[in-house]
Amino acid sequence: MKTQNQLEVLSSKCGSIIKGGSQIRLRKKVKEFLHLFSSLTDLRRKEYVIYPIENLVGICFVLALMGKFTSFYGVEQYILLKPGLFVRMGLLKKGQHPSNDTFMRAFAMMDNSEFKEMTIGKMRSFFEKVTKTYEIKGKKIISGDGQFVRGTRIDHPDGSTDQAINILNVYEAGTGIVIGSTIVDSKTNEIPVFQQYLRKMDLEDTIVTMDALHCQTKTAEIIISGKGDYLMRVKDNQPALKEVTLRLFSERKPDSRLEQDGSTYDLILLPEGYISPEWAGARTIVAMVSGKRKGRDGKEPEVQYFLTSLTDSEEIVEAITKRWLIENDLHRFKDVQLGQDLIRVRERKALRNMVTMNNVVYGLYRIVASLEGRTPQQARIVYGDRPVGLMKKTLPLMMGHEFGNRVKAAMRGARKKTSETK
Repeated sequence: MKTQNQLEVLSSKCGSIIKGGSQIRLRKKVKEFLHLFSSLTDLRRKEYVIYPIENLVGICFVLALMGKFTSFYGVEQYILLKPGLFVRMGLLKKGQHPSNDTFMRAFAMMDNSEFKEMTIGKMRSFFEKVTKTYEIKGKKIISGDGQFVRGTRIDHPDGSTDQAINILNVYEAGTGIVIGSTIVDSKTNEIPVFQQYLRKMDLEDTIVTMDALHCQTKTAEIIISGKGDYLMRVKDNQPALKEVTLRLFSERKPDSRLEQDGSTYDLILLPEGYISPEWAGARTIVAMVSGKRKGRDGKEPEVQYFLTSLTDSEEIVEAITKRWLIENDLHRFKDVQLGQDLIRVRERKALRNMVTMNNVVYGLYRIVASLEGRTPQQARIVYGDRPVGLMKKTLPLMMGHEFGNRVKAAMRGARKKTSETK
């Protein structure tokens, strides 16, 4: 059974939805887009407030679209040198120059849950409408993985080091949405943080993919008890499981073999309870040889092993393929295109809100890329120096009633063309 891929549906069916319409009307609504932030609770002391919270966040959002939101000092300097853009948008009055401390204070005091709900929440609502409108079936694929913000590492003169801050991202492959980003405390690691996140999620009809670090019996138990499925990479951190896996592939032939995009997948179905209850729900082990790695440096690609609760071969191959997106697409885009690795802010609340801002920007670029048949990197090249253009392009989709009206109009147009050709 094919898994959900809303971005693929946008690419094939929704392109016409963003075409047409009054450009003048859209220009007027750019301000409405930025007022997504207008209901943010401002926790600053009112008697000292000069700049509305939505204006400060709006400025940072515009700079994030341009890949220039890497420090609050940088925001201050950009405004000093190029204030005209923000004046034209109505975010600043002529002569206003908020300081780097003003931005830091706003982001450090902003409620992350509220911020995420009015941004990521809007995007999720949009994709729910896409799923319902086009009757998209299949399971969702989500992935969990950590991403260090390397710029936050500090090497002190006395030889001591403040390690780079690690952010655990939970990512939905079919929509390109980062469901959540949580700072991993230095006294712990990603494993319990991810497990806690999974406990709170509705995992029904969901496949959870993860790297070897999260290949844990407790994680498998949480996912199965939540009525979800999992696919875990098997490596040396679970020696007993790896030994069983290697032995099975040496003693018997695979139950099935699939080939896709030059990669091969050998599947062995596990007898009920073969390695359970230690590994709850385990039903299949997989040996995969990646076609993309063949011939690199003259070496044969290593065999990669996976343990999964799935038995459907198509779902297994899709889950393995899409598990790379969180690293190769999300993390790379944020580090290379948005400069997240350059962030040096160590104040935890401010940093989490900056990362959430980048998650929003990444999601918008994924949407536009799908609609225009581009990669997110290409969309960034096209719109990186004209953020207003990107806002105009995505605003009709983010506004619930407008999306519904445009879908209906597009479907009526498609039916009319079909009847004319008969």
